[in-house]
Amino acid sequence: MKKNEFQRLLLAALVAFSLDSVAGQNSLTLTVFVEGAKADVGQAIASLFSSSDNYLKAPISEKTFPIDDEGRARIVFKNLKAGTYSVSIVYDENSDGKMNTGLFGIPSELVGFSNNVKGVFGPPSFNKTSFSLPESDSISIILNQAKE
Repeated sequence: MKKNEFQRLLLAALVAFSLDSVAGQNSLTLTVFVEGAKADVGQAIASLFSSSDNYLKAPISEKTFPIDDEGRARIVFKNLKAGTYSVSIVYDENSDGKMNTGLFGIPSELVGFSNNVKGVFGPPSFNKTSFSLPESDSISIILNQAKE
């Protein structure tokens, strides 16, 4: 084998290994189990956040899933990198695609956050709701009425 052929083969192998490593970094899955909704009524809107900068403002992913006959939803986020995340859930009971609020902007529909943290005089902070995702995993979130 000539030196140039060997170098090309070595370079191709390194590129393939690097691409495989990069692909592996974005291959984590987070499954969110939501409970506490009315059976077969409405939908769950899940928002995934990756930092306090985008928390409750600009989710890196948002998914909507129907509520099943046991008042639950299963939401799957795929192709995630290992890192720190937070999830917020809105139980969109009337299926209008948004979080309905009452007086002073307090949600009138049930909500939930990762770590099952509840807000007091507003939503809980990113630090309280965040969790580490070093490998594919699942979490459970129980819906609650927002507190004033």
